[in-house]
Amino acid sequence: METALRVDAEVQATLVTRLRRIQGQVEGLQRMLTDGRDCAEIAQQVAAARAALNRVAIDLITAGLERCIQLEIEGMPQAAKARSKLKKTFLMFR
Repeated sequence: METALRVDAEVQATLVTRLRRIQGQVEGLQRMLTDGRDCAEIAQQVAAARAALNRVAIDLITAGLERCIQLEIEGMPQAAKARSKLKKTFLMFR
């Protein structure tokens, strides 16, 4: 049985707010492109949106790892598998 790792309500609210901000950035990128803005300017904004998405992912992984530690302390054996999965996911961000 696999343990579903869910973030608490406070973390979820923070991440949803961040994702909405990123959504606005992406919409702005689309406007910049269709308005014929400078390539370097658009690329700079793409980099900012990517960094923001990476931050969301890192915060999710951190919350998941914290939950895994809590589950391991409580003696839940499936937490080690979830922790391993999160570790692999984290390594994708190198």
